[in-house]
Amino acid sequence: MTILVTGANGQLGRLVVDSLRRRAPAAPLAVSVRDPGRAGDLADAGIDVRHGDFDTADTLARAFADIDTLLIVSGDAPVEARIRQHRTAVDAARAAGVGRVVYTSFVDPRPDSPFPFAAIHADTEVYLKASGLAYTLLRNGVYADNLLGFVGRALESGTLAAPAGDGKVAFISRADLAEATANVLLGDGHVGRTYELTGPAAIGFQDVADAVSRHTGREIAYRSIPTAAFEDGLTQAGLPPFMVTALGGMFRSVATGDYRTVTTDAAGLLGREPESLDAVLARALD
Repeated sequence: MTILVTGANGQLGRLVVDSLRRRAPAAPLAVSVRDPGRAGDLADAGIDVRHGDFDTADTLARAFADIDTLLIVSGDAPVEARIRQHRTAVDAARAAGVGRVVYTSFVDPRPDSPFPFAAIHADTEVYLKASGLAYTLLRNGVYADNLLGFVGRALESGTLAAPAGDGKVAFISRADLAEATANVLLGDGHVGRTYELTGPAAIGFQDVADAVSRHTGREIAYRSIPTAAFEDGLTQAGLPPFMVTALGGMFRSVATGDYRTVTTDAAGLLGREPESLDAVLARALD
């Protein structure tokens, strides 16, 4: 059974590849990347590195040839571009005769979500289900790792500033998501399943500030700021407009509690409780 991971030069894709290599070192493994030159270490490790560009259907058709299980890792582009890219990938998988597609979606994939990228995942889920392909949907929770940038700025200023209000989030680490994904790729019984992958508890940003204070011995305050001020800061930092809008929308969803649901799906796939946010922060700060 040959597994192919797309986006293997990205953070999540690379962690999935690492997890697969640990769990099944003899299993046939391939990756598709936009720039094979950046995956030289994978090629040196004996992994089949293929060129696959989500904007070019022909490259995907070649990359997905003779693949039994395909992981489509969602990319990073504006909404309409990513919808088109994901549909191209699904079409290429069907044309190549891929046995099963696993897709990294996102929790709360509603077309009307304040988070613009949710519409991408909603469309891709519907399109994949209608394709006739065997599929598994992994609705990944909000990355705990993404908090570390906020924490770094908080340690400089003494204030954790975010437009989160009193909203809580069931943060999950990227490493746990990668491990759970690898287990789905290697295992049976996942066809037609949708997994909501969250951390073990819903955490507010005041809780985050308190944890940072505890782990560093510094008093860190939490201040909820207007979304507009947050977006202005992102713009000044040089982020592209589509990312500014997306991140602002994500925090609107945080503030309204869209990411507070906790499930046991990650624990079921991992065979253990996923890492707590406090443990993620402790590893980064202690």
